[in-house]
Parts: sequence; C-alpha cells; structure tokens
Amino acid sequence: MSTASEGRSPGGFEPPTPGTRAGDPPATAPYAEAVSPWTTFDPTVVTPGFAPLRTEPPPRLFATWWLRYLLFLTQIVGIIAVLLTEYAEGPGGLLEQPVVVAPYALAGLLLVWWSAFAMLDAGRLVPGTRYQATSRASVSTLLWFLAFAAPFAAVRTIDWAQDRFDETATGSADSSGDGLVIAVTAVAVLVCFLLVWAPFRYHVRQGQRIGAAPRVMQAWFWTPLLAAVGVLAIDALGLHDMLAEDGMTDLDRTIEVAVVFGVPAMVMTLATWRATTVFDEVIDIRWRRWKHEWEQTLAAMSAQPPPPPEPPL
Repeated sequence: MSTASEGRSPGGFEPPTPGTRAGDPPATAPYAEAVSPWTTFDPTVVTPGFAPLRTEPPPRLFATWWLRYLLFLTQIVGIIAVLLTEYAEGPGGLLEQPVVVAPYALAGLLLVWWSAFAMLDAGRLVPGTRYQATSRASVSTLLWFLAFAAPFAAVRTIDWAQDRFDETATGSADSSGDGLVIAVTAVAVLVCFLLVWAPFRYHVRQGQRIGAAPRVMQAWFWTPLLAAVGVLAIDALGLHDMLAEDGMTDLDRTIEVAVVFGVPAMVMTLATWRATTVFDEVIDIRWRRWKHEWEQTLAAMSAQPPPPPEPPL
C-alpha cells in the first residue's frame, strides 16, 4: 500500500488526528489559498438554489393590451348595432347595413393585428425547437383570412347545391349527378369548417408552447360553437312559433335575433377576451421573469472580484 493511502479507510475517510475530535469539521485552507482572486464568470452556469442567469437583456415587445380592449369593445358595439338595426329596419338586409358591417370588419382587423403582434412576442420570448416551430405572424394572419373567407365559401357551395337540386326537381337537369353534388357539398363544408378551426388550433399550439393553458385557448372556439348549436336547437323546438303566437312584432323579432345571434356572439366575445388575455398575461409573465434573471446576471457580474494586475512587460 502506498504512503498516500495509509491511515485512510477504503471509502476515503481520513480519521481525525490525535489533537482533534471526531465531530470537528475538517480543516480548510484560507479563502485566498483555496480560491483564486479572479475567476472567469460564466452566466450560463446555473448555481444551485438560484434562478438561471441570462446572457442578454429581455427583448422589446409589442404592446397588445390596447388591441385586446378595442377588440372587446367593437364586438359589444357590433352586437348592439345588430339588435338596434333589426328593431328599427325590420327583417332583411341586415348584412348590408354599414352600421352593422363596420364594427365587425374593424373587429376582424383588430383580431388579425393582435394575433400578429402576439405571435411576434411569443417568438421573441420562446424560440422554436426542432419539434416545435416558432410563432410566425405571417402564418396566423394567413389562417385568419382563410377562416374569414371559409363561411362565405360554404354558403356559396350550399346555394349551388340547392340550385342544382331545384333544377333536378323541375326536370331541367339530370338527377344522375345528385350523389356527386352531395359529396362535393359535404367535402366543401368540412374543409371550410377545418379552415375556421385552423387559426384557433394554431393559437392553441403556440399558447401551449409558451405555457398558456390549452383548455382556455380551445374554449375560444368550442364554447361559441356549442352556444350556436344550442340556440339553433332552441329555435327549432319552437322559439319562432312561440314569439309569433299573437303576431310577430318588432320587439318579438328583435328578441329572436337576440337569442339566435346575440347569445353566440356574446359567448364569442367573452371567449375571445379570455383567450387573448391569458395569452398576453403569459407573455408578460415570461418577460418579467427574463428581466428579473437579467438583473440577477448584472448583480452577479458586479459582485465578481476585480481581475489581478497584469504582469509587467
């Protein structure tokens, strides 16, 4: 056995010397001898018990809170404009009134604007990985425009199919292609539904990537859809007949529009407010955490000892 290993146990424990007790801590060298007065500071090394340090300051973000408030306000104004126009103008031509079209056109523009800025902020705070692509404003903008155009395409396809069936019923067209018309209509409606769902799905994935609750982002799409299905079922069960028992007055017609249109629109407004708020709050929390870690980095750098003097030439 070598001299270096004499007096040591197999586990590397060195017994105390005759002048010390077993419970005494081992002797340590002075700080000046144990640690060099100048060490290279590496902020990427995480110290146990401390938050990770940052090598760069937090990025500048776009302020999206005002877009969120304006979006909520324009949606409320749009619902009120629809009800007042229905009560004052009567049935028909509701979608042609500028007072109705303007708020919803502005709401769509604000939604696209908010989405683009939110994706840019998320991409700056949380870079993409091999399995999760970074947030892109161009992708979200394209998906929103496709979602806005999808309902019109679906209505146009259904009108085309209805005209085809009317021609078949009058005998002016051959009925051999009805099956193909039904298949084309079903596929077109399904594709339009998926196009409407696509931007919401994109926000769900990006929100989950940065830490937002997926169920909140998913509820942005599904709760208004369930509300629309529910009110259509209520209308099919006799809402119109109940209101028209003593004649359909302007007030009765407005109440029907408030139920069939106003309830899903209000649910959509609240779901949009909730989803956009959660997304913005997660971005703000991440930015504040980055800022705190950067401040810790600056404090750790300033606490480093000065470098040793350069040797003389």
